[in-house]
Amino acid sequence: MVQCKILYVAKTARGGAAFSLYHLASGLDRRLYEPVVLFYTQEHPHIGEKLTKAGIKVLTLEKHRPQSPPAVVTPVRRRDIGGWLEVRLGGWAAQTYAFLKAVYLFVRREVFKVRPIIRAIRRNKIDLVHVNTGLRHGKPGIIAARLTQRPCICHVRMFDRLNPFDKLFSRFVDRFIYISEAVAKNYASQGVPAAKGEVIHNAVELSEFAVGGDGASVRSEFGWTVQERLVGVIGRLDWWKGHEYFLEALAQAAEQLPYLRGLIVGEPENSPMNRAYLQRLKHLVESLELEDKVVFTGFRTDVPRLIAALDVVVLSSSAPEPFGRVVIEGMAAGKPVIATAAGGVPEIIEDGVSGILVPPKDARAMGKAILRLLSDREMARRMGLAARQRVEERFSARGYVAATQKAYDALLRIAH
Repeated sequence: MVQCKILYVAKTARGGAAFSLYHLASGLDRRLYEPVVLFYTQEHPHIGEKLTKAGIKVLTLEKHRPQSPPAVVTPVRRRDIGGWLEVRLGGWAAQTYAFLKAVYLFVRREVFKVRPIIRAIRRNKIDLVHVNTGLRHGKPGIIAARLTQRPCICHVRMFDRLNPFDKLFSRFVDRFIYISEAVAKNYASQGVPAAKGEVIHNAVELSEFAVGGDGASVRSEFGWTVQERLVGVIGRLDWWKGHEYFLEALAQAAEQLPYLRGLIVGEPENSPMNRAYLQRLKHLVESLELEDKVVFTGFRTDVPRLIAALDVVVLSSSAPEPFGRVVIEGMAAGKPVIATAAGGVPEIIEDGVSGILVPPKDARAMGKAILRLLSDREMARRMGLAARQRVEERFSARGYVAATQKAYDALLRIAH
């Protein structure tokens, strides 16, 4: 039996994309596949350490630069050169400008990554390259695969807005994997052939998420008792994640449930915009008088333990989520989940059965949903059990890995 080597090329070692990559690489049938993972940079060692512990070789292109102190963000008005060209010369001029700008930025920021990826392909005798991001940031891996004549899979995990230069690279990808129907439709609407892709939803390792338990140790850690009801938002602190709506919903619900408490789990990326976002959230906590009810935990490696302590898991994103990994994590733990109904989320939750969907940016509806679940324990219990069953049937790591290996098999048969 011939073992094929897969190189996973990933932009980042943090967030849902990195966790999904870990579940995929660690779940491969090692009789058939040997994974090697190459990160552009590793902001946190957590995922890299988990991969190494699983016996997977991990490479890093560049060392992570430590975060600089928070900076004051001053809005800068940028000239819309593309819009100016379109008005005066027509759409062709705007498209040409967008193409040339994208080429310039690629040469300046990313082209240097191609050579070390080629070196990794050759030294590790790679048979297939799996780029763990879309066309916007996956071009170095796509080019390296093309130059070394390896088949290439592009795993699209975001709602990318493709420019003409990005679209050029779609012809060099042998197969696209999309994490949701919503993401697949986004690429198809921009001219990427639908026939070149398939949807494979993200998944969780069910054994990592225990059903039951009172979460006493987590509550004790934050100075709370088992009598407090606990809701939480888990994920990167990004400006479009809607934490402000969660805080407003929490304040609304706390008027009727004085023992309500909230956890915000995660940290901002190292950018001025997201550091400023965190500061705005902390100011909002003060203005809503939630100082004794809300804790910002920062980055945590024990997310399953925290989820097990929550009475309700909330996804508050104000913009469409490409998928919503924390949704299936909460469901796997048997928790009722409240999530904004946009992007890939409605593909996961059956509204009113395995969770509750609310409109984005609607703190009032979110607050009502929190009250509804915390006021009716039997409904919350039923919804949690239905959520766990849905994850077992549709979002298990075993099914995720099997579907991806099927895509590998098809490409490698053609290549050989």
